[in-house]
Amino acid sequence: MKNVRNIVAAGALTLALGVTSMTVFAAAKYDSPQEALAGITGKTMEEIAEERYEEGKTYGEIAAEADKLDEFKEELFEQKKEIIEERVAEGSLSREYADDILERIEDNQATCFGNGERGRGMMGGFGFRFGGGRGNGFGRNR
Repeated sequence: MKNVRNIVAAGALTLALGVTSMTVFAAAKYDSPQEALAGITGKTMEEIAEERYEEGKTYGEIAAEADKLDEFKEELFEQKKEIIEERVAEGSLSREYADDILERIEDNQATCFGNGERGRGMMGGFGFRFGGGRGNGFGRNR
């Protein structure tokens, strides 16, 4: 039961980080995933927005097409790491829990192909995805 609570808590924190990440990137090299992608690929923010919203591509797909997926994933990891470190510094997250979250983010990124799908993970690759991998979850079209 303790493991289930930890998994639920980790999921809630990951969701919270995702929701707040657009406003907390103050010290990161870039201020948002879109800005990071533009800087890494050399495309304009408008070009990224067009590919993302009009063509329906994920940021990862755009990065992969530019052969910059690894750089993009590294930058996103750094942005998330900064948020987590801020939470540790303010005392709302323990160092141990922060390290666990960072390890899971790295593990997930290792099997991320940039298209919303991942390699065979803990569910054995049986297609347990929500939103079809296209960002069709909460917040996409709001």
